[in-house]
Amino acid sequence: MDTTHNPVDIHMSLWDRDILPPDDPIQWVGQDNSLDLKFDLTTCVFTGSGLTGRQGAGAPTLAGESEGGGGYPDNSARGYFAITTPSCLAMANNTDSDGDGLMNAWEVPGLGLDQNADGTVDLPLGDLPYGAVPYRKDLFVEADYMAAVKPQDGALADVVKAFADAPVDPYPDPSDATKTKFRGVNLHVTEGEAVPTVNTLMWLSNGPANDDDFNDLKSGSPPGPCTGFFGTAADRSSPNCANILSAKRQAFRYMIFAISFFGNSTPPTASKASGIAEWTPVGPQGGNDFIVTLGTWDSSTIEKIGARRRSEAATFMHELGHTLSLGHGGNDAVNCKPNYLSVMNYTLQFAGRDPARPLDYSSAARGTALGTTPATVLNETSLNENNGVYGTPSPARNTVYGVGGKLRVAPATNGRIDWNETGGNQESAIPADINYIQSILPDDGGCSRPSPGQSLGGFDDWANIQYNPRLNVGFFADGDRPHLPEMTEETVRAMLQQADLKIAKSADEADATGGDTVHYTTTVTDLGPGTATGIHVDDTLPDGSTQQRSLADLANGATATVTPAFTYLVPCNTADGTVLTNRATVTGSDTDGVPDPYTDDNTARATTTVHAPVLTVDKTATAMVNAGQAITYTLTYANTGSGAATGLTLTDTLPAGVYYSQALDLGSGPRPSTVTLNNDGTRTLVWNLGSLPAHSGDRQIVFTARPTLLALAGTTYTDTVSVAYKNSGGACTFAPVTDSATTTITVTPPSRDPLSQGFWKNHPQLWTAEFLARVQATDQRYDTDRSGSLSAAEVTAAFGDSTAPKSVLGKQLIAGYINLAARRINAGTAIFSRTTQALGLRNVREAAIYAQDTLLLPVNSGTAQRYSRIIGILDDINANRIEQY
Repeated sequence: MDTTHNPVDIHMSLWDRDILPPDDPIQWVGQDNSLDLKFDLTTCVFTGSGLTGRQGAGAPTLAGESEGGGGYPDNSARGYFAITTPSCLAMANNTDSDGDGLMNAWEVPGLGLDQNADGTVDLPLGDLPYGAVPYRKDLFVEADYMAAVKPQDGALADVVKAFADAPVDPYPDPSDATKTKFRGVNLHVTEGEAVPTVNTLMWLSNGPANDDDFNDLKSGSPPGPCTGFFGTAADRSSPNCANILSAKRQAFRYMIFAISFFGNSTPPTASKASGIAEWTPVGPQGGNDFIVTLGTWDSSTIEKIGARRRSEAATFMHELGHTLSLGHGGNDAVNCKPNYLSVMNYTLQFAGRDPARPLDYSSAARGTALGTTPATVLNETSLNENNGVYGTPSPARNTVYGVGGKLRVAPATNGRIDWNETGGNQESAIPADINYIQSILPDDGGCSRPSPGQSLGGFDDWANIQYNPRLNVGFFADGDRPHLPEMTEETVRAMLQQADLKIAKSADEADATGGDTVHYTTTVTDLGPGTATGIHVDDTLPDGSTQQRSLADLANGATATVTPAFTYLVPCNTADGTVLTNRATVTGSDTDGVPDPYTDDNTARATTTVHAPVLTVDKTATAMVNAGQAITYTLTYANTGSGAATGLTLTDTLPAGVYYSQALDLGSGPRPSTVTLNNDGTRTLVWNLGSLPAHSGDRQIVFTARPTLLALAGTTYTDTVSVAYKNSGGACTFAPVTDSATTTITVTPPSRDPLSQGFWKNHPQLWTAEFLARVQATDQRYDTDRSGSLSAAEVTAAFGDSTAPKSVLGKQLIAGYINLAARRINAGTAIFSRTTQALGLRNVREAAIYAQDTLLLPVNSGTAQRYSRIIGILDDINANRIEQY
């Protein structure tokens, strides 16, 4: 160019030659039949009303389209200029007008990338076979492969077409300036060469051997400037290979169609993920390396997701998307968003759930990127079922979402979607966890764990792609690769699973008592849509033991009842209020052998509450009494349990030395059913109380008993009570509950004036009822009618006129008892005489006991002296002759 002319005028007319005249002129945007522009040699900028491409400093870009002609509506043309003045060339080496990460000068024919700045172009991207242009985005990917998994014919072409059709750069429609058309992305995928077969490739880092990891295959082992399989064989054999390959790294992403790779486990195990790519949630996202690994997937799985060509294309575009900065939620890793209609979304990576879904990223221009403003975000705390996913995608497509963890498919429109499958599809402000889908397994970075309350925003993938492979310095270098987990074949099969089992369980008794048998009804339903096979029910009884049952195949919608029914005998020792839980779990698969992934309804339980009586008993006794004085016993019992008690028996055992009779009982009752004198001197009082209702409240028994007058000061008497009982059905007898209380004997100082038996015989008016009760508690031999109390008549009879030794001893003994009852002497009052010394008797108590024992003996020559001695001792006591106070 003559640089003295500035600006430079450019005039262009183009005509298409038709078979029949007249020929048609190209209608340029904003012009008629010709295009007139100016180019400023100083600023290197085009100006003119027909300029429709990107422009800026050093932007050698110009494009226009015709409105059609000659009967062929797709007739079009673009005008392109490369003006390479030295100053404009310098600008072009630092300017990326179309935003594809490639400098303008790299994409100009005849120019290119001079990696080492030696004046020789190392990578002429603007020339064939590359064909990059500075006015349209270009992406370069080298795709090598292992022989067994060479991509299907057309798979890469499908991805190229998806990028070519992308709504990336808008421009006015030449035929209607009110409309907008888009230029797509030129994806240049070089199907490279076969690399060595490695059945399980190490992806994350370098492996221990040669050719066992991605870095080995890409860059060689050991790595070198011209080793490995990156670039073409011609590139690597060129004397300039180091510069050529270094230049290619500035523009090319590299991938391998491999068989499988090692996952994250320790030790590493083979992953069945569809592929993997570089991506990081922080810093500049994206990368330059990825793999596709469908080599171990079963052919039946591949067929169900659209056959191998579509599966390879989808996975290639998905993993490439990660290197272009896209996560599973667009700008994040939140998966399974119903309003994120992109091949990056697990639910739409493959065409298994929506066979008509296009191979595409999301785009606002196509109505698949809604949810980027508060008005269109799907807020899981308040969803409006009337608004669907807020859009009308073009072309029409489906959305995939979860209801209660189960995968659902519905048209992706702004029409109604029943997010919770309850209450119809016209609710508003409802909560629902719509990206919770159990079949998308957690190890795959999926959606199988509940995530309620999220705000799910869509994303415009095409508008936010990061094209520049050099931006993330960490990824640009070979080495460890942060990444997202990817879908495995197991997840894909689970997403397509055709048998959804549901189990239900009920108990025939919501409430039970010990000894009852609870019967459980268990049903299994196949929610379909296919037949369920291999159905197995595991039942865990309340005691932790397990039982198993198998069921025949179930058709869609069919229900079967498990037989025989599971049963459980409630143990007698089950605590009151215990909730017995019976759990059952069902497993099964569809006819392809894929297990039911929707496990939330694969477990059911039934509960039964146990009601048992819980008896309590409390005993109190007068803490201190004088000998012979009545002790008041209070027995308090209650049923605090929620079950009734039956067969209630209360037993109170009075210690030896404490006397009870109903005739002397001063308590408020009730009286015992039976009273038994035991051989050891204790007495057993029994109350047969029958039944006691649940939560009965306190019940009381109050009775009195008397300790013997011969009890010494400080003597303690402990009384024990126990309550035995059964449950309402009588099947269970429970261990008795017990309590005890202790009374201590006290004394008052005696008046020291005992009276003779003759005095007491002749003064019956002094025989008070209390005195007689105390004597009865001490010695029941005078109670001749066995009424339990001592009457005046019986005392009179005891003081009769007989002179027989037994009668005389009996009269002296009862006189001594009355003296004790009147507190004229105490049981512990000391006595002393030659006779007491000879017999070893130290106090009144011992003398009285010696007398009691003597009365048990017959009177004969061998016992006559014993009778005589003790009669004399008691006479001396009653006459106050031998007491020592």
